[in-house]
Amino acid sequence: MGTFDIFSLKTNPFRLTPSTDVNELVWAGFPEIKTKIEQRIRRSIQIPNTSLILNWGEYGSGKTHAAKYFSKENVLKELAGNDYAIPYAITICFPKSKDPIKDIFFQVIDRISFTDLRTKLKNSIVDWTDAIQYVSDNLFIRTLLDAIFNNPNQQIEESYIKGYLYGTSDAKELLKVGGLRKLSTDTDYTEFLGSLFSLMTYDKKAYSCIIFWIDEFEDISLLNSTNISNINNFIRTIIDKTPNNLLIFLNLTQSSMMDVQDLGEYLQEAVRSRIKDRIELKMPDANELKLYIKELLNHPVFRDYNASPDVFKPFSEDVIDAIITDLGMVSLRRYNEAFSLLLENAAFDKKELIDIDYYNSMKDEIIGWK
Repeated sequence: MGTFDIFSLKTNPFRLTPSTDVNELVWAGFPEIKTKIEQRIRRSIQIPNTSLILNWGEYGSGKTHAAKYFSKENVLKELAGNDYAIPYAITICFPKSKDPIKDIFFQVIDRISFTDLRTKLKNSIVDWTDAIQYVSDNLFIRTLLDAIFNNPNQQIEESYIKGYLYGTSDAKELLKVGGLRKLSTDTDYTEFLGSLFSLMTYDKKAYSCIIFWIDEFEDISLLNSTNISNINNFIRTIIDKTPNNLLIFLNLTQSSMMDVQDLGEYLQEAVRSRIKDRIELKMPDANELKLYIKELLNHPVFRDYNASPDVFKPFSEDVIDAIITDLGMVSLRRYNEAFSLLLENAAFDKKELIDIDYYNSMKDEIIGWK
């Protein structure tokens, strides 16, 4: 018998540590936010445009979860439908190193399988000559992409490609191609990524668009002025180099050190003017929380179909009302912490129903460290 079987639950739906099983990444409640993000993604899937979107809210409001959820293959397939190619989603954390553009470049390369991508492009791009001319006016970048994806003599192994891009090996198979040298500057890294994204989305055949999530963007405030300028140049250039099929989400956590109004200190006008929309992930109210809890508890990932009219099982509704009252206006993460802790303790105590008496007996532990 599993730990949460007593509640007819497969696992703890309020878990705070992200599951390693992508299938456990679900969306519950908050239909307006979900719809806004979906509309932006559908727009990028169907229309050849490039957009920069700002997601902002308090710590624990669900920005990182949104990035993970909308990177799931089945979610993206559903949004693309039968008439469009699936998007390619990449999520990175804002770079905190002394060399932020190289950090971004490495994070992106870490997430790409060039073996799979080569097969995908080979099957979708009919006229490679037109495609390679389309993606860049930089002869070095075009030659490099041609060597990686369209080498007529041999298929260069993934390890050699990664070694070359990381700069950790000579990767002679690539360097011996005429006109190639190693990547060495921020301009090299940015132009390569922009051209690679354009190639991946050429004619929307292999992929309809690139969805590029940059999480923890508030950490831009930790950089020195030179690197802040470098980040601005990167965003502006990557947009210019991928003019048709790129959707960038910047996840910004509000804090005493950073608010939306403070972005003007860190984003240059050339970047700020490219922000097409702002999606606010607000502190949830009581009705939003109840919908979230109900949908989460009854999601098929966490519970087999149950015809019981008690949609908040194993919590009595007055317990949910009491927690909402006691916690007040706090983040969704803080509510997840409270319900997770209460659920775990009830499972340990083998309480099939979490009623108000049980909650009151645990209240200091659940709420006391608010």
